[in-house]
Amino acid sequence: MASLANTNFDADINAAKRGAPRLPLSLPGTFISTQGNHSCILVNLSRTGVLIAINEPLKPGNDGFLRCGPIDHFVTVQRRANGLNAMTFEIPVTDAYVAQVRKYQESFAERELSELRDQAREWAGA
Repeated sequence: MASLANTNFDADINAAKRGAPRLPLSLPGTFISTQGNHSCILVNLSRTGVLIAINEPLKPGNDGFLRCGPIDHFVTVQRRANGLNAMTFEIPVTDAYVAQVRKYQESFAERELSELRDQAREWAGA
């Protein structure tokens, strides 16, 4: 999956149709707002914002904090459609930051498995 994400991101950068190329993702996250906490899945990331899949799409204009791995940013909902919300960062991120999230995605499965093993060992008293 990581190689597909890299290929799509690199192709998006080279296409130059967007002001900020998108990095395809599939990471669990949480959107925290005054209306409550919402579990979500990050679908893609750019320097200017994110696209998330969410059970009950949020209304444009809602804002709050998006937390997922290294992402902990204040965002505002710009639009919604078909279970997705497009959100913009209050302060755009750098290319280096997007690359950091790419590395996080690539090692996500390994970290999750390691955490699961650690939890099992803790339960077993090992």
